[in-house]
Amino acid sequence: MKYYKNKKEIELNRELSILDDFVIKFCNLLDEYVVVSGYVSILFGRSRGTEGVDLLIPKLSENEFKKLWRKIYLNGFECLNTSKVNESYDYLKSHAIRFALKGKPVPNIEFKIIKNDLDKYSSDNKIKVKLKNGALFISPPEMQIAYKLFLASDKDLEDAKHIYELFKKDLNMKELERLINNLKVRRNFEKIK
Repeated sequence: MKYYKNKKEIELNRELSILDDFVIKFCNLLDEYVVVSGYVSILFGRSRGTEGVDLLIPKLSENEFKKLWRKIYLNGFECLNTSKVNESYDYLKSHAIRFALKGKPVPNIEFKIIKNDLDKYSSDNKIKVKLKNGALFISPPEMQIAYKLFLASDKDLEDAKHIYELFKKDLNMKELERLINNLKVRRNFEKIK
């Protein structure tokens, strides 16, 4: 792995998993997105399962969403919440919707609109991860760590520790400290150091 902080790019040269291929295939359909949460740890080698991959997108107009919906369906995916585009669009305004390959509910993409400052931070500061068969945009490691510390389940703390250990020498420690203080997760940070 090579991390080019100034370019906001990471080169990750490893064999891709079935999950990686699934995420790349779906993300290639989108103009703008950022992958957040547990899958980021998996992408960087943490060995754990997941059913859903969390994805943030900017707010879409109804017409933009309908065009994207058709594109998603034409490429072999379906919405697990509803088969009706209008219902899905209305649901997306306040909830996540899930997409999976047709007939295969797992794994799936948990598709969310950017709704708060944390989401916006992840999107505005996203990092491009170059892979063998494509690229993905992820939230920065500092946010990944702080947010996982905030969630604080055993799995989340292990994800935070994995990302912290992997990126320790490349982290913007001032920014990580700021995020830790904003989310009030100092005690959890001390547990993973």
